[in-house]
Amino acid sequence: MTRVRCERRRFRRADVEAPVTLQVIAPAGGEPVTLTGQAKNVSLAGLLCYVKAPCLLTPGQPVTSSLSVSEEQVRLFPFARLLGRGWVTRVEPIAVGKRAGEPSSNDESLVSVTIAFTPDLTALGMLESS
Repeated sequence: MTRVRCERRRFRRADVEAPVTLQVIAPAGGEPVTLTGQAKNVSLAGLLCYVKAPCLLTPGQPVTSSLSVSEEQVRLFPFARLLGRGWVTRVEPIAVGKRAGEPSSNDESLVSVTIAFTPDLTALGMLESS
């Protein structure tokens, strides 16, 4: 018997290597904390990124995110920049491996972070040069 996998995602996901900035939304009177990392895949619903450990993020924590996609990668994901609020859904250490695309044992420790975007996400397209 063949099982058919049902895709439940609302938006198409694209594998994208792009810098991402996450800013923790601080409680009243608190200082915001900014983290930088590398996006691995993104959709209009959320993103998966790697940040350096130790990571101060915890599931449920509100964040703002900024992601800039290179011109070459816009064909995979039709936006050049994403800006918006969201919340952390998962924080996990990354297993160090030898396969292509995985961090090597020489890399600093990394943490995988997933962010779910709120509906007010701003997606900006590439501007045509004249």
